[in-house]
Amino acid sequence: MKIAGKFFLLLGGIALAYILLAQVNWLSIFKVDENQHRLEEKLGEMVLENLEYSHDFIDTDSIMPTLDSLFVPLLDQNHIDAKDYRLYLMVSEEVNAFALPDDQIVLTTGLIDFLDSADYVSAILAHEIAHCEKNHVMRALVTNFGLDLLLSSSGAGEVTSFLTSQAFSRKLEKEADETAVDYLQQTKVDPNSLVKVMELFDIFFGSDDVDSWVSSHPNPSERKAYIRKKLDGQQSGTYKSPISRETYKALKRRIQDYLGAEPQ
Repeated sequence: MKIAGKFFLLLGGIALAYILLAQVNWLSIFKVDENQHRLEEKLGEMVLENLEYSHDFIDTDSIMPTLDSLFVPLLDQNHIDAKDYRLYLMVSEEVNAFALPDDQIVLTTGLIDFLDSADYVSAILAHEIAHCEKNHVMRALVTNFGLDLLLSSSGAGEVTSFLTSQAFSRKLEKEADETAVDYLQQTKVDPNSLVKVMELFDIFFGSDDVDSWVSSHPNPSERKAYIRKKLDGQQSGTYKSPISRETYKALKRRIQDYLGAEPQ
């Protein structure tokens, strides 16, 4: 056979192989996405159960719908499926917020009491949503605990403690902050709120006497600097909080009433 004939025969073989391989559902064979989702679900349930064992959670119609009024617009306006997310309010005096596996976000009553503006809560929520959307939670867990431990469902206490008290790497925190700015812009919530939250953290948690979740995060001054740098590159817009100042004050009162009525 002449060289040209062999060449075209080889090309034909490659093309046939490509067509046959293209018919194979490799994701189905390896079930990568499915297995990852199952692991996230299992870890999410495990950590939440661990938290529910040690803390009360508020789930009343007089409180949660108002928090959802801040949470859902951030998802909707950024084309994130709200059905995948769950928001929880945990009874704790600690000023804290954190993301759990399987797109679960927890705020504490201490955080709501600390923040004087609904926009500040939106800024915190945007930051935690960014951690979920960028897959920071699972990446940090696998890096710190290893896949074997996570798959074994052991170490629930350690995993819970890590997620509620430790920061992600500086690189991931910066990515979450910068993504949060985009989320706030898209939702028409003033992104400068994130800077103001950092200013509050910088002042309030600047004392060495304060042992908190914030103290384990990158320095608020450092975070303010790169958030401002990102804002400098964006056009300012017209902003409006999803809820009024009066509605937010009423939310805080209802939470305090709930805490006063419930045995702690």
